[in-house]
Amino acid sequence: MAFLCFQQVILNFHIRIFHPILFALAMLLAGCPSAHRHDRDGPPALSFSITAPNARTVAVAGSFNRWDPNSHPLSGPDRLGRWTVTVDLPPGRYEYLFVINSDTWVLDPAAPSVENGLGDRNSIVTLTGDREGAE
Repeated sequence: MAFLCFQQVILNFHIRIFHPILFALAMLLAGCPSAHRHDRDGPPALSFSITAPNARTVAVAGSFNRWDPNSHPLSGPDRLGRWTVTVDLPPGRYEYLFVINSDTWVLDPAAPSVENGLGDRNSIVTLTGDREGAE
């Protein structure tokens, strides 16, 4: 809610150049997956993050790694309790969950989710090949 108010202030003062920067910062702070390229020719790199200050371990498992909870461990926690990992992925639609302490599978609280056909939900992110960014 505070972000929306801040966004309105920025737009009201016509400082539109800062809008994309503020949006990206808000996504980062909220833990949204974000995409960026290491270089112009490389595949998009998707950064996953979650705040879990009391966790001993955190990993991301999803359709991009055959739901293997050991293949993409996150680094952390930082001083704010945030865990992160960056994964190079080709364009596509990916479902994923965070795995905390090797046994608790949780949604990304900052990402949309879809039903997984098994009575639960998975977080979802889509990378497009024609531009940088996650949808």
